[in-house]
Amino acid sequence: MDIKHMKYFSAIVKYGSMTEASNRLYISQPTISKAINDVEVELGMQLFDRNRRRFVLTDAGRVFHGQCEEILRRHAELHSDLKNMVGMRQGQIKMGLPPIMDVSRLMKIIKDFHTLYPEITFQLIESGSGTIETRLRQDDINIGIAVLPTEGDDFDSFNFLTESLSLIVHKHHKFAGEQSVELAALENEHFIMFNEDFYLNEIITSACKNAGFTPKVISETAQWHFIEEMVSAELGICILPKSVASLLNGDSVTLEITDPVLKWRLGVIWNRDRYMSFIVKEWLKFFQQYYE
Repeated sequence: MDIKHMKYFSAIVKYGSMTEASNRLYISQPTISKAINDVEVELGMQLFDRNRRRFVLTDAGRVFHGQCEEILRRHAELHSDLKNMVGMRQGQIKMGLPPIMDVSRLMKIIKDFHTLYPEITFQLIESGSGTIETRLRQDDINIGIAVLPTEGDDFDSFNFLTESLSLIVHKHHKFAGEQSVELAALENEHFIMFNEDFYLNEIITSACKNAGFTPKVISETAQWHFIEEMVSAELGICILPKSVASLLNGDSVTLEITDPVLKWRLGVIWNRDRYMSFIVKEWLKFFQQYYE
């Protein structure tokens, strides 16, 4: 068995049939059929249930497919990694990040890193922490910035920001003249929240329930700029990280929340047991050293 056999097998799984796989790989169907039969003979196990109209993986096939994908991924990245190690550092880093953060400091880090490695580019993908974790598991991105702790134990991480959450109200709101407000005092307020993909939503909802009430949500969105506009329109209140609250303009006022003080933690996360390319390791090390 070699890489070629794994490519054939992976193509059948991806395209759903030997005919389509052979067309996509520009090889004959008998060639790909014989290759799969040879693998099954070598393993002593059937990889596909051929009694159905569409090829379906057996239990052994699912295990084999997972291993094949990992080996093919490493094989594809081997050449570029060897070039990187001898000084030809190039490639792309795909990073997921939440819209709820002050990105100015992140841009400074990216700029400094780009100065050292001008051939490395970044693809930045904005999503809530839930989607970022899912995309990491699916290998759609290399690294994510997400709220800690993560769901599950399949990620490694380091915390780079811990800050309090602040209350944002319109300048004509009854609380606007206060310096701080207890969370329980917000029971009858209309909340403007991020959607459920954002763990900030869960932090706020859980804290409100512990304070004795369920927040009355008037609107949910994925962009803090929309929240800012809705507060300016006096549609409700919102709770944002302190660093983001400091960026707001217009007619809003920022207050401290007490009893309890709400906090959130942002961290860089990555797949614990997956292969990590040389350039991603370099970026991770650079990012961590910057904050240390």
